[in-house]
Amino acid sequence: MSAIDLAAISAAQTRLLAKIGKPIELLDRGTGKRVVVSPADAAHPEAYLPIFLISAETQWLELTGTGFALDVSRTPDSALGYAVRKVRAGSFTVVMLCLIDVTMRLAEMDDALVLNHLIDFWGEAHGRIADVAPTLQGAT
Repeated sequence: MSAIDLAAISAAQTRLLAKIGKPIELLDRGTGKRVVVSPADAAHPEAYLPIFLISAETQWLELTGTGFALDVSRTPDSALGYAVRKVRAGSFTVVMLCLIDVTMRLAEMDDALVLNHLIDFWGEAHGRIADVAPTLQGAT
């Protein structure tokens, strides 16, 4: 299984975020302040791309039962403490379609793309997958 070009995913996501034209923000839940994040940082593999990809992967998992085989590792110096190293499954097109969908959902929620909402997307989808899992396990 060959990996999908992570630089291409990052570049495409950067262009998508820039084209949307809304500010990208991270909410500090402790202070309530929002910090502006550039499109390039939001789509960087050692910044916020991991949470975009995890949200997109969860959507694909919910639809198909398979994920993107993400290689995400702990990196204490990165923005979230994690970095994505490889996307080993799916295709560039599938990954980008899922990223576009997640990003557009995010854009529709507020006057800015608040990155914290991506965690909510993941949680919602994870809950739906958990609800379906017992049924799927009993299928023959």
